[in-house]
Amino acid sequence: MDNSIVVIENIYRLRNEGYSVKDAAIKGAGQMVGAITASTLTTVCVFLPIVFTSGITKQLFTDMGLTIAFSLLASLIVAITFVPMVASKTFNRVTEKENRLISILSEKYAATLPSVLKHKGIVFVVVLVLFVGSTLLAVSKGFSFIPEMDSTQMTMTLTMPEDTETLSQTADMSDEVIDRILEIDDIETIGALVGGSSMSMLGLGSDDSFDTVSFYIECKEDKEHTNNEIADMILEKTSDLDCEISVSASSMDMSALMTAGVSMQIQGKDLDTLEELAISVGEKLSEVDGLEEIDNGVEDATPEYRIVVDKDKAAQYGLTVAQVFQKVQASLAEASSATTLTTANQDYSVYVKDEEQEAYTIDDIKNMTIEGKEGEENVDVKIGKIAEVEDAYSLSTISRFNQTRFITVGAQIKDGYVTTAVSNDVKKVVDNMDLPDGYSIEYNGENETVMEAMGQVMLMMILAIAFMYLIMVAQFQSLKSPFIIMFTLPLAFTGGFAALILTGNDVSIIAMIGMVMLAGIIVNNGIVFVDSINQLREEGMDMEEAIVITGKNRLRPIVMTALTTILGLLPMAIGAGMGADMAQPMALVVIGGLTYGTLLTLIVVPCIYAAFNKKRKNKQVEEEEVESL
Repeated sequence: MDNSIVVIENIYRLRNEGYSVKDAAIKGAGQMVGAITASTLTTVCVFLPIVFTSGITKQLFTDMGLTIAFSLLASLIVAITFVPMVASKTFNRVTEKENRLISILSEKYAATLPSVLKHKGIVFVVVLVLFVGSTLLAVSKGFSFIPEMDSTQMTMTLTMPEDTETLSQTADMSDEVIDRILEIDDIETIGALVGGSSMSMLGLGSDDSFDTVSFYIECKEDKEHTNNEIADMILEKTSDLDCEISVSASSMDMSALMTAGVSMQIQGKDLDTLEELAISVGEKLSEVDGLEEIDNGVEDATPEYRIVVDKDKAAQYGLTVAQVFQKVQASLAEASSATTLTTANQDYSVYVKDEEQEAYTIDDIKNMTIEGKEGEENVDVKIGKIAEVEDAYSLSTISRFNQTRFITVGAQIKDGYVTTAVSNDVKKVVDNMDLPDGYSIEYNGENETVMEAMGQVMLMMILAIAFMYLIMVAQFQSLKSPFIIMFTLPLAFTGGFAALILTGNDVSIIAMIGMVMLAGIIVNNGIVFVDSINQLREEGMDMEEAIVITGKNRLRPIVMTALTTILGLLPMAIGAGMGADMAQPMALVVIGGLTYGTLLTLIVVPCIYAAFNKKRKNKQVEEEEVESL
């Protein structure tokens, strides 16, 4: 609506000044066509850099950028064609209906501008302090990817004690948990699946263990409590049960489809060393405030017996480690299929197994003999004489990246904590550890995803600012006027950061996309303001007088265009409805930036314009004095 508002307001003003309806429509649209074309293109071009980005940032925001860009281009065509045509037919009789509030504000503003122009230095210092202060305060809280979203869906995992032996024990505990949870009024239905995790409920994984149960919880549409509050109720009701309960407040969070929380890969060759480092890192993570559900990557290891051959003792009998292992492996190896029985429906493999093999003990292994040599004689050597059998644990899986073994250590971020802030604390603790040569730690958690996306958004911002400047240079045929207009950007960012601080939101990727949008919107006010000043000066008006007249005439359309955007985004900023939490920071940033930026544009842009054109004014005055002489 902004383009149409600017055009129709100018036509309306000229009509009241006595122009005929046709002349007012032609001249009113003609005066504004350059300004609104430039302002539209600057807003459109902030989404053009999306084509230069990659990853999830491009996937999330390409559709939104294309929608806004084509809508704005359509609004420009309507404003310079349809609006003047309709105005020429409907503005035959125009009676000035004075708005006392607007009139008072315009007069007060025009009267204040001369004194503001005399104290430009104070204005610049105050604006700079507010910009730096708001930016540092907002960024100091850290960054996040996407805000937590409240929904009607939750997931929960029940883990039984290690001594659980039967499935019936798990089922009985599951039934007890379900009965207690259904006492909560906001919960409508519960589904349960034995084995796996909450991701298996979404069809993204499975597990055959019977000591864990995954629950899918459906809440009522008109629930009175948030998902986080319901999660606290569930934990409170099940706190006395002999099992471990973990609740995810939302299964619809988009971060569920990527690495969430803190995650790192400990890379190296030797598995035993990797396990020791993983346990040490897990202990370090427990010292970091803001982490929960810490997993050192070796908790699921299975117990095993490990045979450690003494090479020196084996060499005394002419044996190698490989020979000893081959002997043990041959004795313990699973039987192979001896033959196959074929029936009408199915083939059955027949295995032949030694009866003694069914009941091997550690002593049996130690008493196994292997043929060796003592001098020139062949002797039978017991395994226990040249090797030790130790209790150990083995990883259920061995993971590799680029042919290098690694163990993943991870943890979840507690509610109320910001991902990047906690991740930075983790890095400070972990990076102080002394790692053996050949071992390293690579971070690949949510923080890395956030920082990668933030880098893409900053690339968008830099390219968008460059494109906006070039478009305005082409419009004004000047390097100075666009440079003056670009000073509206810090004003907008100040208001955007202030809105996040006041509402308790952290700086997320969604909020930064709002900043990119804001950069394209806020310069529109500056373009209209500077373009109007330039037109008046070309008509021979003094610079300060042109600034005051422009401020008085352009106050109404500038405020009107800002209000249309602010009021249009207000429902999104309130965050009413399921899923609205995701876009809320973007709306808050745009509203805060437009409110603060519009008000300060009316003060700062005149000051900057006067500061950059002071020498030009003095030169013109000197030329006039010379001509008069």
